[in-house]
Amino acid sequence: MDTIALSELRTNLPGIIKKMADGLDRLIVTVSGRPKVVMLSLEEFESLEETAEILSIPGALEAIKEGEKEARAGKLIPLNKIKF
Repeated sequence: MDTIALSELRTNLPGIIKKMADGLDRLIVTVSGRPKVVMLSLEEFESLEETAEILSIPGALEAIKEGEKEARAGKLIPLNKIKF
């Protein structure tokens, strides 16, 4: 994660916002050399919120880990075999 001083952020704010909005960058803003704030794009923020929401479902993390384990073991179902 990149770090930027508050003074530099003030000077270059429009360009930094454009860069952040175009990607999934995170930026630590420092004040007097100390980390104070993290900036991230709206897309990155929404992604983090969605991940937290999914992981808050009881048993979700365990189910994800079990699915990964089954996939590594080759226990896969071809897409054409799944009925919708």
